Amino acid sequence: MEKIKIDTGFISGTVVGGKGRELNVYRGIPYAAPPVGELRWKPPQRPASWEGVRDCTQFSKMPIQNPTLGMPGGPANTTSEDCLYLNVQVPADAKEKLPVMVWFHGGMYAMGSGNDPLANNYRLAQQGVILVTTNHRLDVVGLIAHPLLSRESKKGVSGNYMFLDMMASLEWVQRNIRAFGGDPDNVTIFGESGGGSKVSTLIASPLAKGLFHKAICESGTAIAKGWWEGRTLADMEAMGVKIFEKLGISTLKEARAMPLEKFYQANKEITPGSGSPWGIVDCAADGWFMPDLPVNRYREGKLNAVPCICVANKGELAGMFPALVPAYIEMFEGLAKAGEKSYACIFNQVPETWRREGMPDAPHGLELQYVFGDYDNKTGWWDMTFQMAGMMGGSPLKTRDPGLNATDKFVSESIMQMWAKFAKTGDPNIKGLVDWPVYKTSADRYLYIDKTLQIKNGFSLVVPGK
Repeated sequence: MEKIKIDTGFISGTVVGGKGRELNVYRGIPYAAPPVGELRWKPPQRPASWEGVRDCTQFSKMPIQNPTLGMPGGPANTTSEDCLYLNVQVPADAKEKLPVMVWFHGGMYAMGSGNDPLANNYRLAQQGVILVTTNHRLDVVGLIAHPLLSRESKKGVSGNYMFLDMMASLEWVQRNIRAFGGDPDNVTIFGESGGGSKVSTLIASPLAKGLFHKAICESGTAIAKGWWEGRTLADMEAMGVKIFEKLGISTLKEARAMPLEKFYQANKEITPGSGSPWGIVDCAADGWFMPDLPVNRYREGKLNAVPCICVANKGELAGMFPALVPAYIEMFEGLAKAGEKSYACIFNQVPETWRREGMPDAPHGLELQYVFGDYDNKTGWWDMTFQMAGMMGGSPLKTRDPGLNATDKFVSESIMQMWAKFAKTGDPNIKGLVDWPVYKTSADRYLYIDKTLQIKNGFSLVVPGK
């Protein structure tokens, strides 16, 4: 495997995938300087260069995870404030100008990682795309605002560091993806849950203009009532003031020297029961990264005009996200005002064993195993779904093995083909597989994914269990 020259030096990687379908994989590539010390709560800076060849065969550490949410984040030595790294998968036989897909993980805005084994499964990139998975600052590390931070900033703003990190990763793609055979003028951003909300937020930010050209939101948006709606900068600063006061902090020097664990503890004490106020507040409408609340940007059509796919899992609509479909429709209407097309989708494939055990509709997150091609249960993600089935909007399950079969493989391969086709052309339709119409409120048509792919009427009327 040959070394590759990027703007900061040479890197080497490794090879994964079956014979004839190999991928060249590069892990732990720095796309920005470590945001530590004086760079804590500052916009990301360009990474330093290096001499020789940097070994990029191992993942970086994950971003710091919110410890109060009770979710598996791994041992402490697997996380770090020094987390601005990304991973790249490239078909080994890549020709020049392959489409690029950049994944922003879920986990509210408080946990998760671009290093997880599912998103780094090898099958999606085998569809003829370059897959980039990213890490970025989260929770209080990535979102806190404070008047002291705003006064320090040349723009007079604070917060939104998580989103600025994501844009820095996209800027890295613009500078370097040609070296991997990718096309910087054909970049698709996609994400699920909090990742879907991150994607929809970037669609609404003028600073992100030109950094991507297509978008896919799965089970998340920045304009669903009660979730990730955004707040004014003043509101976000007020939250930061409470935390600083709780910790007895009066200067930024003190704040940057204090262990992050104390900030999480202050979070918990100030907002008992929430686990993380930063995990659901979305962005700060600061007049710079986000000129107004995201919902207002969509209603006015003031968006980065890119074609978009929006997916909801049927089982999440009754419990976790009842406002998701109406919010997607508002997204579609905003993108139409901006002159772009959208595609609506409901995902509802459930493995046979689990459907028999009382999971009639696909719960939150279930589509991910299909999007990333884990139809043979190799990544460990199905086991996590089993453990969390009741929490994610489904019913508790008895059988750990989901009973995957040829139907699950067909659904997975179909989704990967459609997502890759959309990344290549902006149109997910594949002759002989699906004739998926552009969404129009008058027709209200959408793609329904279950054992088969069907085009149905009544996207705005989808109700779980019916």
